[in-house]
Amino acid sequence: MSQLVLARGNTYRRSPFRMVFPKIEFGPLFLIGSLIFFVALITISTLTFSTRQVTKGYALSALDAKHQELVKDSEVVDMKISTVRSLNYIQKTSKYQAMVRPRTIVYINSDTAIAKR
Repeated sequence: MSQLVLARGNTYRRSPFRMVFPKIEFGPLFLIGSLIFFVALITISTLTFSTRQVTKGYALSALDAKHQELVKDSEVVDMKISTVRSLNYIQKTSKYQAMVRPRTIVYINSDTAIAKR
């Protein structure tokens, strides 16, 4: 009658981890603890990257608000320029008030030379 003998201990006990830490036994508690650790690590990394994305959104919103403010300021400046260029404003200025109307108006025909030597 033949027998089968399985040698379990030789390769298991000679692993590099066993040589460094010979008295540590891995059990279900180690498996649960390492699983909780890796889940926490993945959760923290996910939160970190999602926080970066949210921060970019807030920065874009702030830049958009600043752009809208600059557009409004530009419109105000354009309105002031159009007010200054209007005929009523020009007539009220002191330069216009100091002008004198000419007594006689002379029109020049287009076939004559304007400047003479």
